[in-house]
Amino acid sequence: MNQSALEGFVKIVEMDSFSAAAEALYLSQSALSQQIRTLEGQLQFELFQHVPRRVILTPAGRDFYPKAKQLVALYQEAVRHARAIQQQENPPERHLIIAGCHEAMRMFVYDLFSLTSDLCLQYTPILGWCANRSEVWRSLKKGEMDLSFQLESAEFYAQGLTFVPLFYMPELCIPIHPPADMPVGRLTLEQALQYRWLPIKEMYQTVYETNLLQEGMDRGVEFTPVGGIRSAAYGDPAIKMIPPFYYRRPDLSFVRVLDWGRGHRFGIVLGQKREDPVVMAYVRALQQQLPSLSEKLFGLKLEPVEES
Repeated sequence: MNQSALEGFVKIVEMDSFSAAAEALYLSQSALSQQIRTLEGQLQFELFQHVPRRVILTPAGRDFYPKAKQLVALYQEAVRHARAIQQQENPPERHLIIAGCHEAMRMFVYDLFSLTSDLCLQYTPILGWCANRSEVWRSLKKGEMDLSFQLESAEFYAQGLTFVPLFYMPELCIPIHPPADMPVGRLTLEQALQYRWLPIKEMYQTVYETNLLQEGMDRGVEFTPVGGIRSAAYGDPAIKMIPPFYYRRPDLSFVRVLDWGRGHRFGIVLGQKREDPVVMAYVRALQQQLPSLSEKLFGLKLEPVEES
């Protein structure tokens, strides 16, 4: 019996949708449907009633589902346990070291480890700490650290580093003294231009925000640079501009999402170790797993960057 087909069956029932299950499993809907047909052939009974655009189990499918879920869980637990035994008998020669230099990175990496426990078991990544961004680039170029998670920046291209994009991050707009008629949910650029922009200090360090800032200034936005506000009585309507990497799991009943372009590209920066097969295997595994985890990591479902 095909284990991936069994997982596909369980996922369809859990999500009550063939299309949503296919997306979660990184399969086309036709490929998932073919897996289910193959599974039904092996079982010699049908799992689903043939009703367009609906998921309805047959009586046999209803009876089979809880047992199939147990089988999937048992298989996954068996794999985890065997990998743990293998690691004890043949531990990795080294840790993969992730370079970071601020608290947002630290919290992201710890959450990432908790959500990718199988990868942690296989590659034993740890967080290495740098004093600043320049130290991150130096450690990657010298091979002292293996990779770093970053928002796309011209800075590391200038350093000769490699960037592997994972997904797009929109710009978040935190209202300050908002007027009663400020739109909720999403803000177009035209709507955002009505308010003073207050960027965080990293605004000049990302490709997306540099372009956004230039577009806003070309169109006459009132812009206050970092450190430009010196009074608590400052009361004009304004929006603080910040990428979700620095404000994870935002309160979307309060925060607005800027609807301009696709947003920042968030991904992995590699230096000397970009030819290391172990590092690249970990990067490829993250490319597969992280897009589906974006909502748990950031509180927003983020669009993956398709490989060119």
